Amino acid sequence: MKIGIISLGGESSKHLAWECRKYFGKVDSLDIKQFKVNLTNKGINVTYENKDMEKYDCIYIRGSYRYALLQRSITRSLSHETYMPIHPESFTIGHDKFLTLLELQKNHIRIPKTYYAATTKLAKKLLENVKYPIIMKVAKGTHGKGVMIADSLTSAKTILDMLEEFKEPYLIQEFVRTKKTTDIRVIVAGNKIISAYKRKAANYEIRTNIHSGGKRAVHILTEEEKKLALSSAKAIGAEICGVDILNAKNPSVIEINLSPSLSVAREITGINMAKEIAKYLYRKTKDFKKPKKKKNGLKLFYY
Repeated sequence: MKIGIISLGGESSKHLAWECRKYFGKVDSLDIKQFKVNLTNKGINVTYENKDMEKYDCIYIRGSYRYALLQRSITRSLSHETYMPIHPESFTIGHDKFLTLLELQKNHIRIPKTYYAATTKLAKKLLENVKYPIIMKVAKGTHGKGVMIADSLTSAKTILDMLEEFKEPYLIQEFVRTKKTTDIRVIVAGNKIISAYKRKAANYEIRTNIHSGGKRAVHILTEEEKKLALSSAKAIGAEICGVDILNAKNPSVIEINLSPSLSVAREITGINMAKEIAKYLYRKTKDFKKPKKKKNGLKLFYY
């Protein structure tokens, strides 16, 4: 069987490709920036490096939110004939913090109280009726970038004025007190949790991301946290993802990462997550390729 791993070529993707070679007959690492999707009245054509894309039994797409539309387009074009662990709409939802929270709320999954305003004028009016401190963040981004805290109406309005200059949608969110400023990253593969660790913010920081000086440690999940992680992944249609949960008395989901780091988690937990994901992809691809019997006795193949 053949697998194509589409990504920006980061260390996690390289490690995953290496592990996949233990299970798949052929493993190709594909640069997402070299893809095009062509639409005509006759159909859809996906090209790679200006050539028709090769057929794969499995395609796993990783990469930045900047390529969300391309990721969705490729998946929408090929998922009927190839096993792909992330649904097309998941790329649009999972790469946008507000759309993620909206989907979680619709599925009755606990989230922090969040506000989204269409204009800065409306947002400033809203700020007069919230309880401080609050979190203010842009809807897209990774590594904790674009996340700020405001401890008063004055500071919140100042941040809003700054955000307006960037012409980016932003969220206003309640500040949830956590245990020693920590959150939990849970890595999900299907109906199984393969790793979990807590992230502690550096002194005078609210962001727990390692790029902001955050520290990592092993975390034993509670049953409630397990349920939150698995339900969240299912809600947005991502079989493989990282789910971020606030480590509070009443835990809530703050974000979902469609391309979680695999190497960082291995350093902390000792679990070879790339190997676990490779095994999962192999097993699901085999299931996808199995013939399925119709009620009239005719066989229907997935590819």
